Amino acid sequence: MSLSDDSEISSKPASTTLLIAILMLTMGLGAFPIVGTAVVATALAEDLGMSLTLFGAGVAVNTLFGAGFAPLSGRFSDRYGGKWSCVLVLVSAGVGLLILALATSPFGFILGLLVSSYGQGACNPATNKLVAERAAPGRRGTMTGIKQSGVQLGILLGGFTLPALSIWLNWQLAIGLYAAAALLSAFVAAFALPDSRELAAEDSPGIEASKKTPLPSSVSLLALYALCMGCVVGGVGRYTVLFAENALSMSNVKAGLVAGLPGGLAIGTRIIWAHLAEHRIAPPRALAVQSVLTAFVMLMLWVAVAVGSWIMWPVAVLSALGLNAWNAVAMLSVIIGVPQYQSGRASGRVVMGFMAGLTAGGFFTGLIADATGGYETAWAVLFLLSVIATLLAWRSGKEWCLNPAA
Repeated sequence: MSLSDDSEISSKPASTTLLIAILMLTMGLGAFPIVGTAVVATALAEDLGMSLTLFGAGVAVNTLFGAGFAPLSGRFSDRYGGKWSCVLVLVSAGVGLLILALATSPFGFILGLLVSSYGQGACNPATNKLVAERAAPGRRGTMTGIKQSGVQLGILLGGFTLPALSIWLNWQLAIGLYAAAALLSAFVAAFALPDSRELAAEDSPGIEASKKTPLPSSVSLLALYALCMGCVVGGVGRYTVLFAENALSMSNVKAGLVAGLPGGLAIGTRIIWAHLAEHRIAPPRALAVQSVLTAFVMLMLWVAVAVGSWIMWPVAVLSALGLNAWNAVAMLSVIIGVPQYQSGRASGRVVMGFMAGLTAGGFFTGLIADATGGYETAWAVLFLLSVIATLLAWRSGKEWCLNPAA
């Protein structure tokens, strides 16, 4: 395709419906490999002869390599634009899921999660770039909230459909259907979205020059915030059910509801928070409020054994407002607070912090709980990280005011 053809394509606007669909599919399917394998973990581990330790190692490979790929994917987004970045995420997810569906050994399982780890780390930089390029100012907050809710919708959809599909068919075919959906979405995005490389070029001082241009200092503060909050998300997300069952004597059904409720509510709270952060309250202040709410959640978990299991229901609601919703505001902060030609690099740095925290938080929360014989010390550590995140968000507010892109 000639350069003039590319220019002609890029001048055609993408419909809002198509844009939102591609954004949500990229987010939902990019993160789906570890969601899907978690849902069918029992059957998958049995068929492939895997221990729980090996299963956990596969998930760790996905998040660790995702963290490593995040900065690389950010630079790719800045160079080639949001369209091709989203296509690559969907291809990564589709091929990774296809390998998982065809796996006959633990090697195939780990290989599938390794291939899909690019999509895991790149889905935010890719979609952030697409929003920055295609969404008009004033609508970016709502669109960011909607696309961030794609992850939660993917979790809900996987939870509802994969068990039934596994019974009617088997887990391999169930995962294979999602692989086909990801590859089909990549095909649609490649042919239906306008090319955006020229849009990036118009805003950019040039690829080499943009590499040498330092990112705003607020991005480093935001990445540290994401690291702290990622630790909290990893710890709470992986151990809420076990804590509710073992320490609070809740039934498996109630514990599952407590763990799942924040994710369901976060579909709405992410959209609301992102809209507010663009129109009513500056993103750093919104992030500070969300980490304060997260600190309250950790305090409530810390006293839960003493006060009783009833406290887990307000914990779930507050988690939906803070712990499970801050990511939308953080991504919006990058989209509207950083020059467009740097939005990919900035997104990659923030996502790397989050995914590193997600991996470390899950590991060290379990380690501390095993070492102390309870969760109180782990919750206290995560409380301190929430407080540190609040201070980082507050400090980034001063940098935000000095940033001409904000």
